[in-house]
Amino acid sequence: MLESIEAVKGRRRVSGRALAGTVLLVALLASSVYAADPPAAASGADVALVSWPTPIGDVRYLPGQGLHLGDTHLTLGGYSNVNLVRDEGSPALLKLDDLSLFVIWDPLARLHIFSELEFEDLVQVDGDGQWGNPDYQFTAERLYGDLAVSDAVSIRVGKFLTPVGRWNVIHAQPLVWTTSRPLVTEVPFDPHTTGAMVFGTLFPGANTLTYELYGQATNQLDPTPTSHPADRSGGGRLEYSAWPGWSIGASYLAAEDHGAWRYLGGVDGLYQRDRFEVMGEAVVQDGEQRTDAVWGLYLQGVVETLPNLYVVGRYEHWDPWDSGRASDLFVGGLAYKPYPWLVLKAEYLAADHPVDESPPGFKSSIAILF
Repeated sequence: MLESIEAVKGRRRVSGRALAGTVLLVALLASSVYAADPPAAASGADVALVSWPTPIGDVRYLPGQGLHLGDTHLTLGGYSNVNLVRDEGSPALLKLDDLSLFVIWDPLARLHIFSELEFEDLVQVDGDGQWGNPDYQFTAERLYGDLAVSDAVSIRVGKFLTPVGRWNVIHAQPLVWTTSRPLVTEVPFDPHTTGAMVFGTLFPGANTLTYELYGQATNQLDPTPTSHPADRSGGGRLEYSAWPGWSIGASYLAAEDHGAWRYLGGVDGLYQRDRFEVMGEAVVQDGEQRTDAVWGLYLQGVVETLPNLYVVGRYEHWDPWDSGRASDLFVGGLAYKPYPWLVLKAEYLAADHPVDESPPGFKSSIAILF
């Protein structure tokens, strides 16, 4: 009984820290409204690189927007990412980390079909020039159909990215500012959901409110390795935009793995204006298993210093309650984006206590959206 009382007291102390961290994140995000102006996307004309007439109509390729196959309503695209990393205490590695292929079909104005087939760790070269692909994987990253009833109601069925926070649904390397990924955006939850979603956008006054309600009642389609797989799940997300350049969001997810349930809540925010951007997320999770209990947050700032050259800084806090050892991680680096579809990144990640899922060291990448 004494051990149980002490465990409850300890959990309350940690929960207080989680709440304090969440409040701090929101306060920091709010303070960014008074900062000067965010990174504008690199300009690029919406002009086809190649175009030729065919019996099915004009076939056109636009960099970053894919290959449009005439009048078939089919678009082929994707992205690739090459990493050069050297974690502290480990040899340098050069690898083709991602090759994702998109097949998009819009047969009707209100019907949208999307698939993403992803190759991971295709080729790897170490510091001694040895080639290999020890962790090669091929997965159906996404495969779903959307039916738009109206702006306020759309229905999605299939395998999609779990809408917890912001990073997970935009995680493709050409669309994010760093090669490394914040721990709270992936580790606590399964990044994929196979099931159904109802989502839409409402316009209260001059503001915008988007919502997503989703659930998984079947086994995962082509599951990928994850620290927190979900057999069944259900959740929702709200995002509210009321001021120029500013939006805030909240997420909730309940997930079950082998009969044990866990519960996650999170808040997130984004501020963008001209040459400056601030984005952050915080999550708190607890569950029936002690290893499910964790809280963490990140706050990331980006500023354009020279044309198309961005300085990036990020602070993360990660606290798995079962380990009793919290970690603070710091990322500083540069991103060069000469075109909206091409980004070159270099950064260094430091940590007071190293975390296996995000080891400290030098990381760089070249990412192309094609």
